[in-house]
Amino acid sequence: MKLAILALEGCMQSAVAGIADILALSNHVMTLRGSAAPFSWRTLSLDGKPVRAGGGMLLPVDGAIGTRATYDAIIVPGSLIDHAAAQRLQPQYDRAGAWLRRQHAGGRLIGAFCSGVLLLANAGLLDGRRATITWWLQSELRRRHPKVDLAGDAVITQADRLVCAAGPMSWVDLLLRLIELVEGPEVAKVCADYAVIDTAQRTQAIFMPLDYMLAQDPLLMKADMLVRRTGKTPITVRRLAHALGLSERTLNRRFRELTHEPPQAFITRRRVEHARTLLETTTQPIKAIARATGYEDESSFRKAFRKLTLTSPQAYRAQRSMRAA
Repeated sequence: MKLAILALEGCMQSAVAGIADILALSNHVMTLRGSAAPFSWRTLSLDGKPVRAGGGMLLPVDGAIGTRATYDAIIVPGSLIDHAAAQRLQPQYDRAGAWLRRQHAGGRLIGAFCSGVLLLANAGLLDGRRATITWWLQSELRRRHPKVDLAGDAVITQADRLVCAAGPMSWVDLLLRLIELVEGPEVAKVCADYAVIDTAQRTQAIFMPLDYMLAQDPLLMKADMLVRRTGKTPITVRRLAHALGLSERTLNRRFRELTHEPPQAFITRRRVEHARTLLETTTQPIKAIARATGYEDESSFRKAFRKLTLTSPQAYRAQRSMRAA
């Protein structure tokens, strides 16, 4: 697998170095197992000159994007820059986007994580395609690129040789997916095992602070208050609409405008958020937590919890307890 890492001004240096470290470790492991080292990589800038990374350090590179070298995959790291710097660097982003379009048209795999996904979107590569991005950049992506099929809860997506990963540390998930696509799942598993990387399926929904979403509109704050006040009594969309003085149709339209989901999804998220808090901060039995969050039976609660968190309530509590210890 030949990999190129596109280093632009403000990029996350930890990701560039981390990708190289995991690939070097994987090469070492594969040679110990009697196989040839499968990975080679180069860090590229637009002009072949070192770039100033987001943390302020000067990042050396191996060459420029204009060289004739071919790659199996290209990774676009996220960046650590403010709005003013982003505007100043827009010509560089445009040039990088044009190069990425040519590379994708030539059959290359393109991967990006965090704000690097915006660069792919700006280049028009994500229009009509499924993609993800870190939760705190989702509203910007929707506003600037409404044609992107945003999978808001996903940690990683894959569509037409374009792989997107969510948060600043999701370059690990991105790298493993690219390795799997080029070298196969067995090699990807070896890399993950020796680097001690947790490859369990995850969702970024559990990291998204509810307050972040609620602050976007007073209607959401009122709805949240009503859902929380119901306690053990399940609230329906009809009851919520009546309490807010809206028709169900209007409520559905407003929620889709604000959250891109129907009201029932909001109610479920709020219940699961409350359940997560109880699992982390109390020793209440699962059955009691189900009742406290408005579920009439434990089975329905478990199903809703797993759908949003991709794990069971017991496993979630155990994982959080281990982290706290």
